[in-house]
Amino acid sequence: MKNLLILISLLLSINIMAQMPGMGGMGGMKNMKDPKMGRVYGKVIDAKTQKPVEYASIQVLWYSKDSLLGGSLVKENGDFSVDGLPSFGQVRVKIKFIGYKDYLQKVYLMPPDKVEQDLGDIKLAVDDNLLKEVEITAEKSAVTLSIDRRTYNVEKDLSVKGGTAVDVMKNVPGVTVDADGNAQLRNQSPNIFVDGRPTNLTLQQIPADQIERVEIITNPSVKFDANSTGGILNIIMKRNAKPGYNGMLMAYVGTGDRYGGMANLNLKGGPWNISMMYSYNQGINNNNGYTNRIQLDTITGNPFGYFNQNNISRMANLFNFGKLGIDYNINNRNTITISEMIVGGQFKTSDSQNYNAQDANQNTIVNGDRLNDQAARFTNYNTQLLYKKTFPKVGKEITFDINHNYTQSQNHYLFTTYGFNLGGNWVPSQYQKNNGGTMANQFVFQTDFVNPISDTKKFEAGFKSYYKYSDSENNTFNSSTNEDNYARDSIMSNHYVIDDMITAAYINYSAKTFWDIGYQGGLRFEQSYYAGNIVDKQQKFSYSYPSSSDDILKSIFPAIYFSKKLKKSQEVQLNFSRKLQRPNFFQLMPFVLFADKQNIRIGNPQLKPEFKNIAELNYNKTFSKGSYLGSGYFRYEEQPITEVAYSSISDPTVLINTTVNGNNSIRYGIENTFKWTFFKNLDVTLNANAFYIYINGTVVQNKPDVTTQGYAYNGKGTLSYRFPKNVTLQVNGNYESPKILLLGYAKPVYSMDVSLNYMIATKLIFNATLSDAFNTRIMGTHYETPYYVQDLARRRETRYVRLTVSYLFGKMDASIFKRGKQMRGMGQEGNQDGLDFNK
Repeated sequence: MKNLLILISLLLSINIMAQMPGMGGMGGMKNMKDPKMGRVYGKVIDAKTQKPVEYASIQVLWYSKDSLLGGSLVKENGDFSVDGLPSFGQVRVKIKFIGYKDYLQKVYLMPPDKVEQDLGDIKLAVDDNLLKEVEITAEKSAVTLSIDRRTYNVEKDLSVKGGTAVDVMKNVPGVTVDADGNAQLRNQSPNIFVDGRPTNLTLQQIPADQIERVEIITNPSVKFDANSTGGILNIIMKRNAKPGYNGMLMAYVGTGDRYGGMANLNLKGGPWNISMMYSYNQGINNNNGYTNRIQLDTITGNPFGYFNQNNISRMANLFNFGKLGIDYNINNRNTITISEMIVGGQFKTSDSQNYNAQDANQNTIVNGDRLNDQAARFTNYNTQLLYKKTFPKVGKEITFDINHNYTQSQNHYLFTTYGFNLGGNWVPSQYQKNNGGTMANQFVFQTDFVNPISDTKKFEAGFKSYYKYSDSENNTFNSSTNEDNYARDSIMSNHYVIDDMITAAYINYSAKTFWDIGYQGGLRFEQSYYAGNIVDKQQKFSYSYPSSSDDILKSIFPAIYFSKKLKKSQEVQLNFSRKLQRPNFFQLMPFVLFADKQNIRIGNPQLKPEFKNIAELNYNKTFSKGSYLGSGYFRYEEQPITEVAYSSISDPTVLINTTVNGNNSIRYGIENTFKWTFFKNLDVTLNANAFYIYINGTVVQNKPDVTTQGYAYNGKGTLSYRFPKNVTLQVNGNYESPKILLLGYAKPVYSMDVSLNYMIATKLIFNATLSDAFNTRIMGTHYETPYYVQDLARRRETRYVRLTVSYLFGKMDASIFKRGKQMRGMGQEGNQDGLDFNK
C-alpha cells in the first residue's frame, strides 16, 4: 500500500510539472523556442438585436487538428480576447453559445504585423432547429410545452419567493393542492421526485427558492417506477453550471410571523463543482373551519340528531434545510457525484373547537369546548453517490446510483374536552393524549444504460433495488378525572413495523417506422413485497406480487408510445401503459392525523395497491408567439384507493375518515394548456382540465357496494406583465369545481395571488406577494349516506403578505481551484479569464 501511494504521488508530481510553463519535456522545450505571443480579439453580438452575447465560449484550435490553443468567455459588453497563442501559423476560432449557430473563422498569424488580429464584430445567428421547446420571450419562459412533458420554470414565478414547494405546486398547470399540502395531477396522486429520484421529503419541506423547475410527466415510460399511476412531478433543484463562484443571499418577512432566509454558494473550477446551501423559514397560520352533521335514522331516514362545531386553529411551522453537493470529473468521460441533504423541522398546532350536540327537535343535549394541542418534530438525512460514464458515441452512457435516506419523527397530541349537559350541569372533562414516533431507513440502488444504435434508434435498460424499513409507534391514553390519571387505550394504540421491498428491471427500445412515425416500446418487471407487523397486537398483514404464476401479469408493466411530426410545427402522440399505485406512508400509518370530538382521520394499514391501464392522445402546436397542448386521457382502475368516511361501530355519532380499496373505477378527461405572448411584454398561460369519474366499491364490510359517478373540472391562469425599468407584475388564479367522492363530493375551491417584482442591475431583487388575495382558499366536503349528512370545511392557511429581498453575486473564473495559477500567470499572460477548456 505504501509503495502504491508513493507511485501515485510521483505520477501526480510529473503531471503537475508537465503542465507548468517551460516544463513538460519536449513540449516545454518547444515553448522556450517558440514564445506564445499571438492574440485574437473582437466583439460578439446577436445578429438580430445587436446586443452582446455574454458568456459565449471562444475556442482557438490548430487549423489541421482539434488541439486546443486557448480560450475565453465573452464579457458583459461583448468583448473577448485570447492571448498566449503561437505567433506563427494558421488557427481556427470557434464561437459557441446555446441557442445560436456555431461560428467558425480561419485566422493566419504571422509576424510582424499579424501577430495580433482584430476580428471585428462577430454576429451570431439564432439556430431555430435547437428551439424545439418554444420560448415565448427572449428570456426563459415560465412554462414550456413538449409532447411528453410540461416544464414549469420556478425562477419565473414571482409568487413563490420565500415559500415552499407547496406554493410552487399551486401554480403548476394541471396540478391542484389539498388542505394537507398534497399535490394532485389530473385528480390523481403523483409521485414526487427530486432530481429524477424518489424522495421521502414532503412538498412543505422543500424550499421554493432552491427549485429550478418542475417537470410534469403524465404517463411516464418504463424507465420510471410502475408506481406512477398519477404521473410524476419531478422537482429539479438548482445546480451550478458556471465556472468560478456564484451564489445568492435571500431574506423575507411576512404577516403571520413569517420570516426566513437562504444562502447558497457554488464553486466550479477544473474538475470540481461544489455547491452549498442552507435555508430557514417559519410561519404561523391562523384559520378556522366548521363541521355540521345531521344524524339519520337508517330505517325511516329522518333526522334523530344534529352536531355542529366551529374551530379556530393556530399552526406554527419551522424548517431548516441544508445541502452539500460535490461533483468530481475524473476525466472527460467519468464523473463522481456525492451529495448530502439534511432537513429538520417542527410543527406546533393549537385547535380550539366549540361544539353543540342536539336531539331530533334541535334541543341542546350537550355543548362545550375541546382543545387539541399538537407538537411534532422530524429530521431527515439523505446521502447519494452517483457515478456516470459516457462514451465516444454521442448519447451513450451508463450510471450507477446509491441512495440512503434516514428519517426520524416524533408526535405528541393532547385533546382536552369540557362540556355541559341538557340541564346545564358540568360534564366531567375528558383528556386524551397520543405519543408516537417513526424511524425509517431507505436504501436504493439503481443503474441505467443508454445506447443510441443510430440517429433514429436507441436501446435502454436498467435495474433498481429498493428497500425500506420503518418502525412506527403510537400510544393513546385516556382520562376522565384529571391530567395525571391516564389509562392506555389498547384500541387506538399501535406499534407497527413495516418492510417494503421492490426489485425492478426494464428494457426500452425506440426507433422510427414507415411514414416517419416514431415509436417507443418497453417492458418493466417489478417484484414487490410489503409486510406489516402490529407488534403489540401480534397481528401481521402483507402482500406480494407475484405471489404465484397466476399473478405474473401483475408484475409486468408494458408501455408503448407513437409520435408523428406534422407540418407547420405540429406533433401528435398516442401512448398506452399499465401501472400500479401503492399506498403512501400517510395513507397506511395508523396515527391520528386530524381529529375532533366527532371526526377521526386515521390511516389504513390494510390498503392494497391499485392497478391502472392508461391511454393518452396528445397534440402539440407551436405558433410564432405561443403554443398549445391538448391531451385526452382514459384510465381504468382496479381496486382504486379512495377516500371515505363512515360511522364508528362503537359510537355512531363519530365519523372515521380513512382510505379504502374500491372495486373498480373509470376516469377519462381532456386537458388543454395554452400559452401566448401579447404586446411583447404580456405573457398569458391558461390551463383547463375536465374529467369524468366512475367509482364502485365497498365502504363497510357486509354492506352493499356503493357506486358514484360524475363530471368535474379545474382551471388555472397566469398573467405576467413586464413594465419598464425591470418591474414585473404577476397574477395567478385557479378554480376547482365540485368533484365526486365515494360517499359525497368535494366543494369548489378558488383563489388568486398577486406578486410584484423589481430588479436592480441584475444583482438585487425585491419581491412583494399577496397570497389568496380574497381569502377564499377553503377546502370542504359534503357527504350523504344512509347514516348521516355532513358538511365540513377547513383551510391550510389564510391570506398573507410576504416581502422578499434577494442578492445575487458571482465571478466567472474556471481557475478558482488551481493552486498554481499565480505561478502560471507569472510565466505568461494568456487565458486571462482562467478558463480550462481541456476539461
